[in-house]
Amino acid sequence: MASNSPLDDPILWLDALFPQLVARERRMRLADDYYAGKHPMPFLTRSHEGKMRDEFYSMIDNSRSNFMRLVVDAVEERMKVEGFRVSATSGQASDQDTWRIWQENGMDSESSVAILEALIKGVSYLSVWGDGEKTPTIAVEDPSQVIVGYAPGSNYKTRAAALKMWDDDVSGHVRANVYMPDGIYKFVSTQGMEPTVNTVVTDTADETIFEGRRTAGGSVRVDVAAGSPPPRWIELESEFVANPHGVVPIIPLRNRPRLLAEGESEISDVIPIQNQINGFLFLLALAGYFGAHKQRWATGIKIAEDANGNPKELLSGVDTLWQNENPQGSFGEFSQTDLKPYIDAIEQKVLHIAVTTRTPRHYLVQEGQSPSGDAIESAESGLVKKVERKMRPFGEGFEEALRVARLFAGLGVSPADSEVVWADPAVQSEAARTDAAVKKVQMGLIDRWQALEDLGYTQTQIERMRNEPAPIPPAAPSSDPEGDEQVA
Repeated sequence: MASNSPLDDPILWLDALFPQLVARERRMRLADDYYAGKHPMPFLTRSHEGKMRDEFYSMIDNSRSNFMRLVVDAVEERMKVEGFRVSATSGQASDQDTWRIWQENGMDSESSVAILEALIKGVSYLSVWGDGEKTPTIAVEDPSQVIVGYAPGSNYKTRAAALKMWDDDVSGHVRANVYMPDGIYKFVSTQGMEPTVNTVVTDTADETIFEGRRTAGGSVRVDVAAGSPPPRWIELESEFVANPHGVVPIIPLRNRPRLLAEGESEISDVIPIQNQINGFLFLLALAGYFGAHKQRWATGIKIAEDANGNPKELLSGVDTLWQNENPQGSFGEFSQTDLKPYIDAIEQKVLHIAVTTRTPRHYLVQEGQSPSGDAIESAESGLVKKVERKMRPFGEGFEEALRVARLFAGLGVSPADSEVVWADPAVQSEAARTDAAVKKVQMGLIDRWQALEDLGYTQTQIERMRNEPAPIPPAAPSSDPEGDEQVA
């Protein structure tokens, strides 16, 4: 069922996208581990390794503080989709048919998962499909299983194909779906595959990307296990599913998109800083363990011996008392280690995270009294601008997914100016937000429906208000003194 054109050949796309999917898995797994708090352990000196291996490993394991989760969550929690307009210019109300598709797929919560995965790994995907009878399905796809191939020279704009791969637990084989504009081509490997560190991916040049192996002729080659041949694929022609709409139904959600990069992890810049913080935390624990307690010394004391003639350890504690019968003997103590420089170094690195990621400082380090409302708004302005910037590429992805879903639902082609409606990422007091909205309505700058949207009402709530009678405004108080007196 393969075409003669290279861009239309699913087997060629399978061979091209598979090594790319494997090659980026290590980078995405690293970002996912850092978000989950699975950081590499800080250093161990050789002497520590020899004397107190287990104790020091326990200390190191507890000397990790995960700021990566906060950096990501601070952005994700302010990105909430509240509606979809088929046309931003011709209609202010949210489209109810499209919103029904969104709701029936549980995208209120699933959209947060898609955004979270993209922030962590740089990109996530939405798959859309339908049969014209039931509500089209929209599903979040993990970038460790899915990758999109783009038309040459389109700079990540024109989707030409997509690949999804997963392990079939029943058969032990690898399944692969290649999504083309004309349909879904399905393949199965002829041998099992287990992702291991022995996975080898070669570039189109004459040397491997990693593992130090070379291939001849500049071909693309993937070795799944050491010494095993690359997986061979069998096309399941009977399972081919035609796509009547001529569009690849896998849509990327890109974080930090660039012309020649599909996306980048939100924490890629601050992983080295997190490692430095972990190192300082370990040094702090080490100094506290050995140096924070004042060590005492004595001269002229007779050292007791055990039955074998070995000297007994001289202990110093709150329940022990030293006695020295030597008139020339003396006692003293060493000063404890000052832990403040370690704490200052950790806080300095935490502030570096705040500056690099535009995460408000009061999220990371509490300094003095809690900031007031105006101070919080000012401190969070950088984060708000950052979130608003991310809403543009994420919004394009959600809009494209809903356009494709509308095609499968038989709702026709959406206009180019369709848009996702986002909740306001800024945090304001209820009084300040209401006062600003009322003044804009009174000045004729916005209507009632835009004011409700600015006040944070969801599109569902606003639509319900549209179908209800308009509220009767309260009567103005009387200025007649006699009338006031009669009422009184």
